[in-house]
This record gives sequence, C-alpha cells and structure tokens, in this order.
Amino acid sequence: MDEICKIKDLYRALYTFEKEFQQKYDITINEAMLLCSMSDGVARSANEICEFIGLSSSRGSRVINTTESKKFILRHMGEEDKRQMIFTLTESGEKKLSEMHSESIAIMAKFKTILT
Repeated sequence: MDEICKIKDLYRALYTFEKEFQQKYDITINEAMLLCSMSDGVARSANEICEFIGLSSSRGSRVINTTESKKFILRHMGEEDKRQMIFTLTESGEKKLSEMHSESIAIMAKFKTILT
C-alpha cells in the first residue's frame, strides 16, 4: 500500500510541476518537448515529432498546431512528398528553448525525495 501512496505523491508532484512550468514559461510540457525534439536544428515531420514526444498523431497534431500558433515552429511542405509537412524551429522557438535550458528544473530532486 505504501507504493500506491508514493505513486500518488509522484502524480501530485508532476501535476504541480506542469502547472508551475506552464505559468512560468507560457508553454505546456508537450510543447516544450516538441521544441526539445527540434533542438538539434534538424527539420522534422509531424510523425517524427509525435514519436519523439510519445503522443498519438491526433494529440500530437494539436500540440504542433498550438506550438505553431505561438510562432515557435514553422510549417513547410515536404520536398519529396508534397503531402508531408516538415517543421523547423523559429528564432522565437530557439529563444524559448534557451530560456528553458538556462534554468535548473528541480523536479527530479522532488521525485527522489518521494521515492526514498
């Protein structure tokens, strides 16, 4: 039963972290993961992004659309397959990544405290 209580504490810590993260950076965890998937400067297809973030294509599509509406990524038509959309990071997206990377995120320390 103790393990279930710890799992609940982990969920609560993660929920609190996500809420604080979104308030601080004005971006959701999934949007941040999308930007992280593109941090190497390589253009990615929607399928590649969804696979990296671990979301279904329908949920991933919503995350891509919100990230695009925030002007963090740009949509381009695929060169080989015109039906495929390719995404690249914008200057604003690079700045947001830099902002997030410049600060320490202490969630792992909180998880370790709960698990010990």
